[in-house]
Parts: sequence; C-alpha cells; structure tokens
Amino acid sequence: MHDNGRRRSPIVGVARESTSLLADIHDEDMIMLRTASLLAAVTGLLLSLPAAAALYRVGSGAGCTHTNVQSAINAAVASFEADEIRITQSQSYPQQALLIDQAQGGLILAGGFANCQSNAPTPGVRTVLDGNNVQPVLRILDSANVFLFDLDVQGGRANPSGGGIFAAGTGGEILSLSSTLVRGNQAVSGGGISIINTSAQSEPNAMQLLLFGNSAVSNNGADIGGGIQCTGATVMLFDNSHVSLNSTSGNGGGIHAKDCLLQIRSSGVNGAVLWGNNSGGSGGGIYLTGTDGLVDMYTIDPFFPARITTNSAVRGGGAAVTDGAQMYMYNANIENNTASAGGGGVLVVGSTQGDSRLRMQNLREGGPLAAVACADPEACNLVRGNRAIDDDDGERAPGAAVIVDAPVAYSAHASFAGTRIESNTGTSLSRHAGNFGQVLFDGALLVRNDASGVLLDAPGSANSLLLVASTIASNLFGQGRGVIKGAGGCDPNDDVRGSYAWRSIIWQPSHPLIEASSALVSGCFRYLIGNDFSGLPASSERLLTDPVFTDINSADFRLSLGSAAIDFAPAASINSTRDAGPRVFDFDGRVNLFGPQDLGAYEFAIDRIFDDSFDGNGDE
Repeated sequence: MHDNGRRRSPIVGVARESTSLLADIHDEDMIMLRTASLLAAVTGLLLSLPAAAALYRVGSGAGCTHTNVQSAINAAVASFEADEIRITQSQSYPQQALLIDQAQGGLILAGGFANCQSNAPTPGVRTVLDGNNVQPVLRILDSANVFLFDLDVQGGRANPSGGGIFAAGTGGEILSLSSTLVRGNQAVSGGGISIINTSAQSEPNAMQLLLFGNSAVSNNGADIGGGIQCTGATVMLFDNSHVSLNSTSGNGGGIHAKDCLLQIRSSGVNGAVLWGNNSGGSGGGIYLTGTDGLVDMYTIDPFFPARITTNSAVRGGGAAVTDGAQMYMYNANIENNTASAGGGGVLVVGSTQGDSRLRMQNLREGGPLAAVACADPEACNLVRGNRAIDDDDGERAPGAAVIVDAPVAYSAHASFAGTRIESNTGTSLSRHAGNFGQVLFDGALLVRNDASGVLLDAPGSANSLLLVASTIASNLFGQGRGVIKGAGGCDPNDDVRGSYAWRSIIWQPSHPLIEASSALVSGCFRYLIGNDFSGLPASSERLLTDPVFTDINSADFRLSLGSAAIDFAPAASINSTRDAGPRVFDFDGRVNLFGPQDLGAYEFAIDRIFDDSFDGNGDE
C-alpha cells in the first residue's frame, strides 16, 4: 500500500518518492553538505585576508578607515576581491539604511571588535545596526556572497519586504549569518529577513540564506513571514540557529516559504528550532506553499531532538503544508503547539497544483546523511502536547495532531512512521476536512490523547485512513464513540480511499473500533487485537483479548512476554517500528499464528525478556 507520490528535487533533479511505507535517502543532502563545506572554506579564506583583499575598519579613533558603514561598503563594492569590513564598538550606528548592490567579490561585515585597532572580536559581543523604525537596515541586491558575523540587526521597517534584511538576486548569491541576531524589525512580508530569487529560470539553490552558530531571527513582525519570508530560494539552519518569538497577522509566524527549499538541521535552543512564533492565519512555526516547496528537518544532536514547539496559529499551530509543498521530518518533534480552529500540530492542505505531503519518521528506513539517531529513541519522532483549542473561550477544535484538507482528488497526505502521538487535545486527534485526504499511521503509537469526539475522524467515502502495525491505547475520547469514523470498506489492493486496520492493536475498552458510514468489509480489518469488533464477522484474524503491555501505567506500551500479539501476523518487514528496531523478529518461544510479525508499534525482541517479568503478564 502506498500513495504513489513523487517529487522532482529542485536541487538535483532526481526522482523522490514519498510512500506510505517507504522512505528514501535524500541525494540532495550530499549537495547541501558540500555547499556548507564550501561556505566554510570560503569564510576561512576571507578571514585569512590574502594580500589582494582589502580590510576596512569602521568607527572612531585611531586605525579607522571610515566613520560610517555605507562608505566602507561603497569602497568594497568597487573591488572585485574578497573584502572585509570590521564594524567596531567605538561608536553607535543608528538610522542605518545600508545598501550592498552588485558586489562582485565576497564581502564580510563583521561586528564585535572593540575598536579599529582590535585584531579579534570580543567574544560574545555583537555590534548593533539600528534602523530606528524607518527603513530596512540592510538591502542586498545581486551581490555574490555576503557574510554577516557578530551583528545585531534591529529596528528596521520595510514596505513591502525585509524589515531587517532584504536580499534579492538572479542566481548564485549566498547570504550567510554567523552568530548574528535579526530582531525587533517590521515589514509587510519577512519582518526579519526576506530572501527572493528574482529569476524564474533558476533553481532554489541559486539564492541561499544560511544561518550558523547562535544566529537567531527573533521578535520580528509582519503580515506574512514574521521571521523569514522566502520566495524561490533556499534557507538552511545550522548549529544552534533558530527562528523564535515572531508574529504575523497572516500566514507563517516564524517562516513563510513559497517554492523554497529548506534544510532545518539545527539544535536550536535545547532542540527548539522554530519556537514561540504566532500566526494570525495558518502555520504558527512555518508555512510552506508551492509545488517547488520542499523541507527536510532533522536532528543533528542525539541529546537534543530538533523541535517545532510552542507556536500558535488559527490553523496549523506548528506547521502548515499547502498547495503542493512537501515536508519531511526525521527524528524531529512537533510539540506543544496550539491552533484555535484546528490542526494543533500540523495542517496539510492540497490543491489542483499538486499533492501536499507531510511525513514524520525515524531513521529505520533511512534519511539525510547528517541526521542522527537519538540517544533515547522514545524522545524523538514525537507529536506531543499539541492543542486544537481556542484559548479565549475554551472551545475545542478538530485535529489536535493533524488536519488534512484535500478539496480535490487525493491531494493532501500525512504519514507518521514510527511516530509517538501522545497527549494532544481537541475534538479529535486527526481530522479529514476535505473528501480526498489520506492519513497513514505506520508503526505509530497513539496513546494518552484527549478528544471530545471520535479519535480518528475521516468522514466521507473518498477519504483514506490507514492504520498499519500501530498501537492505539489509553486515549480519552467521547463516551461510547468509535476509535475511527469513516468508510467501512476499502480496496485491499489500493489505499487511495477507505479505512484500513492491519497488524495493529486497538485497545480502548468501552469504545467500538469504527463508526462506519458504509458496510464493513472484513478484508480491510485483518490481524488485529482489540476490545470491540462490532459489525465484523468472527475471525481468528481478529482477537478479542488484552494485548498485555509491559506497563501501561508508566506508558510503556511494548509487548510483554505473555502477549498474544507476539508472532501473530504474516511478515511485512516494510512496516515501521516505534523504536526504530527491526520489524519481524521470529520469537522461538512462540508458535506463529499467521506469521512471525508482532502486532502493534513494537516488535518483541529476545533481549527484552530480561527487562520484563517472567510471569508473562507484564506486572512488575
């Protein structure tokens, strides 16, 4: 079963495939690594200042070549060499409206130097460039490579774009920020930074914004793209860089990206990379749109999973993926976001232009080369603590974790492979808002969520809800309501529409499996352990018995030695696992019922016997 979604990578032009049960290793990641390595090499070369390059010192006192930044820029732009401008702490820089236009060589603007005779910046010090709320602090037009070090860009204002920094070009430009803050700026779009590729013929990597070190885009405001607004370009976050506490009246509180390529590979602040942003529209942390839009977000520090957290919006509290854009998350988390009208964690909206897709997964099926496994697998690949609720009146909304809205045929897809979906609150956990959406749970663990209605709401005969090798347990939801609301039938050979539950555990006492809008088809519900299979004929493939988890009170939903779910189903090694362990371990101590695969999100392994009691009931 798969959704047959393919995407041409805008950076290398190779076929990408996102399927329900498969994930590929990104070829473009190697290109990105080479880009970053090249940038580091260029930066080191510039800092070594070969004899042909010029060094300008801005400030007051001995050793200064210029008293203002713009005059130093003008001198550097006239050169075809790699030049450096050191902006010292010897004076203040108010009412800055700097322009770098058609600089041909690399240009460094470096702050933090105490005076014009200093040969090294003072550690932890940034030089403030203030726009005094009049115009953009810095505009960069068609300039090859610009590097900002140890600067604090603040107080800019733009109509329309780039309150702090506006960068536009026709291709080949790189704007790099290292340990630089962009804060307290305002614009119509891109309150902090606006980066625009003005050539419709060039690929997104022809115009790049790179954030390194402890760089932050924070506390900016706009109508769209409170922190960063990107059009047709590339944005990459490295090291501990982050986008935080920005706000918009429209979409994209943190980042608004149209037809852009994003690589979010930062540890941020203890893992928080997109955090505390607010949107008056959709996408509190990030709003992605356009058929060339593609995002990879992944963890690079095993102890600090990359997180989209504490953002808020009307819809899509953490993220919104729309109009043919695609987002892939590897061992990254969506946590503690809020949406007043639904989609507390994420919103996926399709269109006639292309399929919109979100996929979350661990690294069991592969991932970008720089992505790492987490020290604690249970700490990664989470959708946790998100809320679909209006804080003004306390009214709940649908899709605490996710909403898929597909107004045209099969154009919105969300898949969660090995994902733990926990402690989310709304009228439902997932919601199909249109009639052509698809939500897949593969090796997923859905536990301890709070819904006032059904848990998984997929009304409409053309919607697709797939529950494969997953575990559902210990959720609170509407009294007597079904775990699933949706079609009772499916095509077992085609997952485009219908309701499926295979190789799974659904243990929700007092709740039926499904509120079906059509007659139940037995072949769509196979190899299950649960508490209620009302409407389905009796079958040895569906077992009414306690699955016997290791310790349900401590939220450990692995199987105990005595569980009937061990070695229950035919082998399907393609299925994901919650802990990124191997799928299909044929336990010698158990006779296979239909095959060697365990039901649910975890595969029982021999080394776990010594973690559990030997009495077979999972009690400590």
